[in-house]
Amino acid sequence: MAAALLAVSVAGCSSGNSSSAGENTEKLKTEISKLQEENKQLKEENDKLKQEASAAAVAATGNTEAADSTNEGGSTNTSGSEEQDKAIVKGQPLTIGGIAEYTITKTSFAKKVIPSKPGSFYTYYEAKEPGTTYLAITLKVKNLGGEGKAADSFAEMQVKYDNQYEYKTFSTLEKNGGEDFTYTNISDVEPLKNGTLVYLAEVPDEVQTGDKPLYAEVKIEGQTYRYTIR
Repeated sequence: MAAALLAVSVAGCSSGNSSSAGENTEKLKTEISKLQEENKQLKEENDKLKQEASAAAVAATGNTEAADSTNEGGSTNTSGSEEQDKAIVKGQPLTIGGIAEYTITKTSFAKKVIPSKPGSFYTYYEAKEPGTTYLAITLKVKNLGGEGKAADSFAEMQVKYDNQYEYKTFSTLEKNGGEDFTYTNISDVEPLKNGTLVYLAEVPDEVQTGDKPLYAEVKIEGQTYRYTIR
């Protein structure tokens, strides 16, 4: 509501009409006084409306910030929970209901990787490139599904050294109680049966002898878990 403003000009009067002019002047003064009072009231009302509108805007902004703060806090907490859930520890089974149970049982470096209980004839893997060795991570799985599951579909792994150097792995499956290896892409693990998978990454010797952080990212059913080696 805009405030009313008043400007009044009073013309000069001749001496002959001084009495009449005096009366008119008094009337004008009275009118001016009334208008000034009304103007004051209008200004006060206008100021009050502005203050109320400003207070409402501040309150709305405060509610928005509080809501954003709550949402941010929720996101942070959820993220923290997810980070905790992403750990997989050697010797501790990770169970996904209706899918499988996963347990990392062994981690080793070797130029030549052989089955855990080699028979008279067996397959082995040897790092051919000079200055390299195999990092072998053994993952024991138990199929909790209702049908056979391809051995190469249980998990995927990637090794990371010093938080920046990445090495891919390939997998092999022990058979005959650990006497030999076989290919994971042609093998199944039947329901409620166990399978011993070995994931191999050919890495520089520095990865074995160095003291920088070393871990594996294990992808299971669309979720990535971190296995810390050192």
